[in-house]
Amino acid sequence: MRTLSLGSMMVRRLADAAALESIATRMADDLLTLGRGVPQEDWLIVGGSIARGEPTFIRRDGKRLLISDVDLLYIHDGEHPAMPPQQLLRVAERVFPSVDLITLPVADYRVIQTSLGYDYKNLGIAITEHGMPEHEPVQSDARDAYEILLYYLQAYFWDRLHDQWLAGADSVGFHLAISRLCLKVLRASAMLDGAYAHHDFEAMAPHVAARMRAELRWRTDPGQPPMNPGRFWSYVADAFTRFDEQHGHQRPDAVSFSPYATTSSGQIVARHHRAVHDLARAMSTVWLADPTPQALDTVKHRAWQGFTGWTGTRAQPTPEDYFARNKREINDHLLAMKVQVA
Repeated sequence: MRTLSLGSMMVRRLADAAALESIATRMADDLLTLGRGVPQEDWLIVGGSIARGEPTFIRRDGKRLLISDVDLLYIHDGEHPAMPPQQLLRVAERVFPSVDLITLPVADYRVIQTSLGYDYKNLGIAITEHGMPEHEPVQSDARDAYEILLYYLQAYFWDRLHDQWLAGADSVGFHLAISRLCLKVLRASAMLDGAYAHHDFEAMAPHVAARMRAELRWRTDPGQPPMNPGRFWSYVADAFTRFDEQHGHQRPDAVSFSPYATTSSGQIVARHHRAVHDLARAMSTVWLADPTPQALDTVKHRAWQGFTGWTGTRAQPTPEDYFARNKREINDHLLAMKVQVA
């Protein structure tokens, strides 16, 4: 792929794509250079917001800076990658502000489904010269959307955003982190309407589209006055209502009654899903009745005590500690369960 073509593709959904031409071209050149460093027997694919054509750039000191993650999938044909993935990651991190790298053997790439497969098969952009491995396209569904919702609810806790808010955090970094997760929750909800990208406004329910537009407007210029961090819980409450209607009942995890429930990794993922579901369900409900961080904190402790069953005096791990400690396990088994089902 040519540099100019890739640059245009990466920002195609943004209203100011023309103004971003020079920075997008530089990004494209850096990505293609990264791809040229990958041995011929392997592949490198860009997914996420860049593949969807809607990365976030903020204005700072008169410049536009990329703040979106660069999501990369390294696929290897041999038993092991032809180059150490950590070496590739170090090179990428010299150029981009935040890089997420997943490594898969080609056989796993061909069978993987869910939104991860959709990102790297249907939408993914190959940055190695020999393109992408042969594969079949993927259909995403409501289960995938619910998995996204529960995943980013876990991220809310391992990023310790509630604790920061309760402590009075008001930095641009804090509000950007809240906004990022707000976008994830809105996108999960919008997927029920057939919207997949943040900018698929026409496909979204009107109130979801209005919230999505507001988030995107603020996020590109975070020097504006911030919005209330508690809006995250309003979005979560609405998302739970929409998923309850979709499922016909409350669903504590996104694994049960799916093919992934038969896998060992799926059972581990489901356990973590149930932990965050019970917690977030209680917190989003109280937010609608008493929209204060103090009320959220009270019900957070009560709900977590109910989940753990602990009533003794010895201090137990907080939800933040629990999800931070299990973050690696959650990510590893989330990926593993998707390749354990052909």
